[in-house]
Amino acid sequence: MNNIRMERIIPIGLLYLILFAAAVAWGFSYDNWQLKEQLKWVSPLILEINFFLIITGIILNAGLFRNIFKEVTRRARVIVLLIAVGGVLLSMFVAPRVHRIFYDEDIYLNVGQNIADLDRAGMCNEGGDLYGEYFCNRLEYNKDPNGWPFLISLPFRMMGASHLAAYIMNNLIWGLSILVVFFTGFLIFGDEKAGLFGALVFSLIPEGLRWSNTTAAEPSAALFAGLAVLAVVVFARHPGNRPLFMACVLIPFAFQFRGESILTLLPAGLLILLMAPRELAKERTYLFLLLVVALALPHLIHVYAVKGQGWGAPGGVKFALKYLKQNFSVNALFFLKDNRFPLLFTLLFFLGVGMPIVATKETRGSTKTRFESFLWREKAILLAWFLAFWGIFLIFYAGSYNYGADVRFSLMSYMPFAILAGFGGYAVTKWLHERFRWEWVGSSLTLLILLWALSFFPYIRAETQEAWGARADHRYARIMAEKLPPNSLVLTHNPGMFLLWGKNAAQTSVATEDSGHMNHLFNRYRGGIYFHYNFWCNVSDPLQQSFCKNILRKFRTKKVISFGEQNYDYVLYRLERKGRG
Repeated sequence: MNNIRMERIIPIGLLYLILFAAAVAWGFSYDNWQLKEQLKWVSPLILEINFFLIITGIILNAGLFRNIFKEVTRRARVIVLLIAVGGVLLSMFVAPRVHRIFYDEDIYLNVGQNIADLDRAGMCNEGGDLYGEYFCNRLEYNKDPNGWPFLISLPFRMMGASHLAAYIMNNLIWGLSILVVFFTGFLIFGDEKAGLFGALVFSLIPEGLRWSNTTAAEPSAALFAGLAVLAVVVFARHPGNRPLFMACVLIPFAFQFRGESILTLLPAGLLILLMAPRELAKERTYLFLLLVVALALPHLIHVYAVKGQGWGAPGGVKFALKYLKQNFSVNALFFLKDNRFPLLFTLLFFLGVGMPIVATKETRGSTKTRFESFLWREKAILLAWFLAFWGIFLIFYAGSYNYGADVRFSLMSYMPFAILAGFGGYAVTKWLHERFRWEWVGSSLTLLILLWALSFFPYIRAETQEAWGARADHRYARIMAEKLPPNSLVLTHNPGMFLLWGKNAAQTSVATEDSGHMNHLFNRYRGGIYFHYNFWCNVSDPLQQSFCKNILRKFRTKKVISFGEQNYDYVLYRLERKGRG
């Protein structure tokens, strides 16, 4: 398509203005509660449309992908496939298969269950299974974006809701991420060895392996940010309508996994600016970008609707410069201390930033080669990508990698880190080969990377004591669920995990807030009403403890099964109304 003509600027600008006006009208015409009610069905609908467009984009670009694949030698194809398969196997069988962020992972899975069965996004506060048909009577819209729950809903639709399906999906996401690192490194630096070293480094990052065997949102958030950037790289290298379409449908989908995912725009925009600046003068660029805005609009309304939630921040202040000093010292040392992250990988990263491509005999002496060998455009893009997803957490109240389980936030920066480290490995081995004629330098570095990573395997295998109380609660709740008779209901702080196990469940707060509804539940569930005395009944939270105390005070209880873990008690009670035999 030709450069944009002056007479076309106004009509295209009007289209953007219409989308902007629609967003403003939607956001300001309803209060937050009404917006959330609308987003329950709008969000999964738009995600489904967006996902269909991504599949369409893949089909349209199949020929281009085939040609890119042919540019990779057969040897490199085999090696990267082995790295990807090895990464998946390590995530499945070395890292423990556990939840690490409670109870967010249960919420993600339940939201995915609701999308799969009801075409509605939200966490169910009262629902269950009736003759094999899932239902939810109280659906609450969740503050987190719905990208990961939507992905989970896809296997749930085919195989039914289960923790196992979500675990396996994250394992496979890890393998796909390794391939994305390889192809991005290969395309952006023009050498498959840079891609191979990057894929190897990425596949062995300890926290990446640990979190890829959970049901957390971060692995998928990192993957789709990487896919969006890779699609823009493909477009920059092979300009055309089809690759541009592919990039423009991947970018808004990538936004919808975590709050910071919108920062994907920074490396994507910088890619166009530095590697394909002529596209900024073309009409098609702005027409296709309308698709990005339209698909991202419901997510922007989501951000607006949940903006008032405090997320547990002190005084509701989520982002502030006062968090910078502490978070910077922790998050910078994370890459340097060599206790959770291999120092060798960090050294390769700095080599990747600082080293040029070493000139060979054929290219030595060329002024152009000396200037371009540093590849400053490519490195600037990758550094911007890394700094965006590493730097945003420096001013976030819970952004420290030592803050609970929030080391998971580091996963968002691993792809650009590994791609630059891969280039560092490629550049240093090429220099050693040219300088000392060391034929086995590549194999030696590969062996060093593997041996260095091997020392982190005990850490990767460890469950760690982080969130031990909630993890024990989850483990014992699974046993309790098996004790529940048919046509019964359990009151719990975490109904999502019982609903995923095919049980009827409701929030404990129901017993406090609505006595009439409790009477209805006793009449409806002839198998009995049960109470799950859980993690939240043990912690020092007066509000949560009050729900547990109210239930134990208002109803007669019979202990069904109980467990103890350190100083916490986990009990399943059967409830009876007082004054009844």
